[in-house]
Amino acid sequence: MFIAACLAPANSEYMLLSLPAEIIDCIVSFLKPLDLVSLSHTCHQLSSHSKSDLAWQRHVQNNVPGVKITSPYPCATFRELYLRHDPHWFLPKYKIWFSDYFLTGKVIIARYDPRRGCIEAYRLLAERPLPTFDPWEVDEDVVIHSFDPKCRLHLDQPIIHLDVQSADKFTGRGDWGSIPTETPMTMGARSPNSVFSNLLLAKPTYSETMEPDMQLWPPLTIPARHRVRHICEEHKPQNRLEISDQAFRIRRWMEMSAGQNGSGVHLGEEVYTYATLDPKLYTPTEEKPWRGIWVGDFSGHGCEFLLINQPDNETPFDEASVVQREDETHEEWEARKKEEKVYRGVLEGIKLTGDPNVPRGEYTFIADDISSKGYIRTATDQRFKGARIVKSRGHIAARMFRNDKYIEGQLIMISHNRLAQYWVGFGHINFYERVDIDKFLSPYDDPLPIIGQTA
Repeated sequence: MFIAACLAPANSEYMLLSLPAEIIDCIVSFLKPLDLVSLSHTCHQLSSHSKSDLAWQRHVQNNVPGVKITSPYPCATFRELYLRHDPHWFLPKYKIWFSDYFLTGKVIIARYDPRRGCIEAYRLLAERPLPTFDPWEVDEDVVIHSFDPKCRLHLDQPIIHLDVQSADKFTGRGDWGSIPTETPMTMGARSPNSVFSNLLLAKPTYSETMEPDMQLWPPLTIPARHRVRHICEEHKPQNRLEISDQAFRIRRWMEMSAGQNGSGVHLGEEVYTYATLDPKLYTPTEEKPWRGIWVGDFSGHGCEFLLINQPDNETPFDEASVVQREDETHEEWEARKKEEKVYRGVLEGIKLTGDPNVPRGEYTFIADDISSKGYIRTATDQRFKGARIVKSRGHIAARMFRNDKYIEGQLIMISHNRLAQYWVGFGHINFYERVDIDKFLSPYDDPLPIIGQTA
């Protein structure tokens, strides 16, 4: 609106063009990429401003958390770099993605590698040493499973690799041309019998258009800005406004060579949907310090990733409701107010990856109220001394998620980065630990490859 008004004739001159170049650049810095492309088609002078590297570098950087972008390599300009990866910048922007892969699911971390100018994503893995089993001093019939997980990216096998050389150049004018609803990915050298992967854009499905039996991802257990339907040919984005920035799909298949003159055989096609999480869900706050991505110990199933979800409370905390006691110092009163502000509401463990019993997308435990209503005691034993213990429900099921039910549990709130669950009926305690997602965002922090071993 502002630019249109400035371009309106006034005394046979354009008001905007009469401004100093620095002011025009400042105005242009507030424009979105689509607006910059539109502006480039107005006149020669504004076209020059709209192609400023400063403006386009900002848009690249805004989509690349964890890495400072100083060069458009391998492109000549940041504008070219942005357009070559458009419309896939949402992948590194939202960084964490989880899939509907049958029962187990997958978690991947998407990022941008400025050394190669590519958008890439790798599977997040967690490994643990062989656990030890110790009796709990509170009840010697209860076994504590040790848990010291190590998380890493599976760098040998990318799930996504979008290279600038494989991206379509921008074509068209203000409408940005046609969108690549399916993009082939370069995954290294192809062998005669090779696996191929394409990335597919998805179209949002909003609550008002959902049908009762509609299969959606992410599942309703996970809060989401919007959801997408499981793959169907009729539900693809037809224009830029219909592109979901919260979900995408990957199509994978194998081609078997039929000889030098053969056309090959297309085998084993699979399509999986990935969704991201609203950053609010995994960003801890003073009042919701357990929000985050966690890894848990699931005994024979190994390590699994989960979202610790702390929904907003329906009513804001009222400090006036915490009245100072007669025998309480001011410092004790302030500490109690802070404690009651933090320990309130529900705390949920939702699986991002799962197993044949309780699959991805399902609750693994629910502490319905971590306030005084759910409070059991404060641990005095040496192992968990000082930890708050609250009532919880643990989710169990037979294989293939049959006959699922909740059993009695106790959530041991060791710290904001470590929790434990006492499964009362099973007589064992397992642990959950926070995952620092941001440490996987910079390719510069990747461990060096092991070239060889010395005797």
